[in-house]
Amino acid sequence: MRKRNLLLTILLCLALFMAGCGGGGAEKGALLKMTFLDTGKSDCIVIEAGESVVVNDTADADDAAAICAFLDERGKTKIAYLILSHFDKDHIGSAADLVSRYEVGCVLMPDYEEDSEAYRALMQALKESDTESRRLRAAYAFSLEGIGFYVDAPRERVYENDNNYSLITCVTNGENRFVLMGDAKKARTGEFLESEEAKGRFDLIKMPHHGNYTRNLEALFETAKPRYAVLTADPARQRVEEKTVRLLDEYGCEAYYTDEGTVTVISDGSQVQVSQP
Repeated sequence: MRKRNLLLTILLCLALFMAGCGGGGAEKGALLKMTFLDTGKSDCIVIEAGESVVVNDTADADDAAAICAFLDERGKTKIAYLILSHFDKDHIGSAADLVSRYEVGCVLMPDYEEDSEAYRALMQALKESDTESRRLRAAYAFSLEGIGFYVDAPRERVYENDNNYSLITCVTNGENRFVLMGDAKKARTGEFLESEEAKGRFDLIKMPHHGNYTRNLEALFETAKPRYAVLTADPARQRVEEKTVRLLDEYGCEAYYTDEGTVTVISDGSQVQVSQP
């Protein structure tokens, strides 16, 4: 199945290339490529919107070399937006390295403080590089090369569980929609469900908190009816709960785990193809 998906991905890319060279026909969506890097129980998602790059979370500190190697191999020298869902070390571990090494247009992050080495390193890198940053207290939207981004912000100023500070990012390319849930727990998932952006179908969901289950995920799935789900997990999959697996099965959602390798998603605005080595 995975080999078949890889072949279909190559054929989709070829079809998009041929359509671009033909000079005729109806205009399609932009080419969107979303790569979920295999960094263990941590998040790093590189989103290529045409030639522009958005990075959503930066995994752990020891993943910096792998993230930079991926960007360098793609010939990327600038990150338009660096979105940090929240300040846990497995989401901002390599953020300081990326801010110091690449030209970053703007860093988006939730509005709270964290007492950690990774957070202090990030603040220092932002200061030394004079990089723009925004602490979001309300939803923030932007577009890059025809692809829309909506970043849903926490509603409360203080949460008992830090994971509920998570920014939730929605990406829209033509008819295709994707949602990246960070580590959102029940409170944040509930807030997101109240937004207009949560209404309607999503082709793919990056599952929250490495596979943890919250009851209101069922409400999200009932509306979203996703075809695909990505779970960022280490080989032990300690965070992946049986209830989560049953939910994915119930909705016929094809699940991809990053401990089995990097997950690549390609969208042309009407079709979505997911592949994994």
